[in-house]
Amino acid sequence: MIRQPKPEERKQIIPLIQTIIEDMELPILKVVSLNTLHAMLEEAMLQEDFRYSLTNTLVYIEDGTVAGAIFGYHGHLEEKVDDPFYQLYETYNIPSSIRLYEDSETQAGEWYIDILSVHENHRRKGIGMKLLQEAEELAKKQNASVIALNCDKVNDKAYQLYQKLGYTATSTKILSGHSYYHMTKKLE
Repeated sequence: MIRQPKPEERKQIIPLIQTIIEDMELPILKVVSLNTLHAMLEEAMLQEDFRYSLTNTLVYIEDGTVAGAIFGYHGHLEEKVDDPFYQLYETYNIPSSIRLYEDSETQAGEWYIDILSVHENHRRKGIGMKLLQEAEELAKKQNASVIALNCDKVNDKAYQLYQKLGYTATSTKILSGHSYYHMTKKLE
């Protein structure tokens, strides 16, 4: 079943976010402990305009637990999607110069899939594809005409899945020193 998450499911979702943050080798990991990062994410997820808010999230539930999650929002919101997270910096004694993400990932005119993550015990079951398809439906309901995502150039399996679902590499982006395909799909 795919649905928006409940507040009490945040602790199940955060490791899925952590997987991507670690894969991207985001600089924040050098100054913030994982325990602190988890606490901050858990708190910020309750704020509607946060990048990983419960309202920007869909989860795939299998056997009563979160097996995967997808996070998305309109690209023109990117500039402000981390503000709820940054508002926690003083509480957690984090220097204001530290950014969660340092590079722009999307742009206006796109509905952006920020993260698609499936728990390692639930991979190869089609969960990622189902979450992507549901996110596309959500983007359409929000009047988006283009949906976009970034795919790490070394992740061939994900790239093939995105191509199979109609996504096309339109440019490349360097995010935290890693090279990504920026892929888009027109929504009908």
